Amino acid sequence: MEKRFAVASYQVEQTKELLLKVWTVLLLSLYGVGFLHEKMLMQKTVEATTDVLLDIAKLFFFALMFVSFLIDILEMRENKDKAYRFLLLSLILGGLSATFSAMQYHALALVLGG
Repeated sequence: MEKRFAVASYQVEQTKELLLKVWTVLLLSLYGVGFLHEKMLMQKTVEATTDVLLDIAKLFFFALMFVSFLIDILEMRENKDKAYRFLLLSLILGGLSATFSAMQYHALALVLGG
């Protein structure tokens, strides 16, 4: 019986590790879309292209929130005090991703002379 719980615990840890990797990729994708959007705004490209980027950013944001909810469910199985930690972190980082990526774009443009 104890072996079954050890295997289940190992599978939960593997699932949590996979979800953390997916969460990281989604957050980086969200920053990348924000960076690209700021670049296109500065180059004054076609309006339809920026609209598509905004839709992609919304998709990545809601996917990030969903994955963070799944991570929080797994963490709450271990410790009830860690409830909604990733959801709050995703809300803050995802909400500020456009601001951060725009600041990074302007800093790189200033350094690289673009």
